[in-house]
Amino acid sequence: MKKAVKKLLIVVIIIFVVIAAGFVYINANLRPVLAGLSAARVESVAAKAMNQAILDVISTDSAAQALLDVYSNDHGVYLLQANSGKLNTLSADCADAALERIMQLGEQGVSIPIGTVSGIPLFSGIGPKITLKFTPAGAVQTSFDSEFRSAGINQTLHRITLRLTATIRIILPGQSHTVTVVAEAAIAENIIVGDVPSAYTNVANEEDLLNLVPGVNDP
Repeated sequence: MKKAVKKLLIVVIIIFVVIAAGFVYINANLRPVLAGLSAARVESVAAKAMNQAILDVISTDSAAQALLDVYSNDHGVYLLQANSGKLNTLSADCADAALERIMQLGEQGVSIPIGTVSGIPLFSGIGPKITLKFTPAGAVQTSFDSEFRSAGINQTLHRITLRLTATIRIILPGQSHTVTVVAEAAIAENIIVGDVPSAYTNVANEEDLLNLVPGVNDP
């Protein structure tokens, strides 16, 4: 009887050791994989949510109209003046909408199959799913970029881009970590048209430019 008890005790100890070793292995090897996968999934979901928030606000918000005042005369456009009040209102509306979307999606969480977390290609996408929650770690930050670029012969494209930056905390079993997600969208574009020149030359490189100068590169 005592021998049977001892054997049972040994079996229980072995099982406990195996479970403990498995837990240590999962914690040491699978946790970094889970962290990386969760960051990639959350970044993708949050970026889409932020872009959609910008599109929703631009399509419905009156502040998105007439963001720029364009002044011109007989000689063409001579001044572009940003309407700072409307820009600030638009950026605040987009930030609030993005924050709300991120919070809603964070409550639903992102699901990752255990087979994918294992890192074994054969098991990728199969098995029970681990659902990870995430939440904004503060307010969504906004900024604007203004850009001028050539849009054809004597035409210039002026574009204003709104950038949203969100810091998101991902809640993992026993720990959490943060990722930074950035989304950008053009909110205003204007084509500035000047007088069409009587001649036009497209110079692609320095060698072509020197070929236009008399006496340079002549045989």
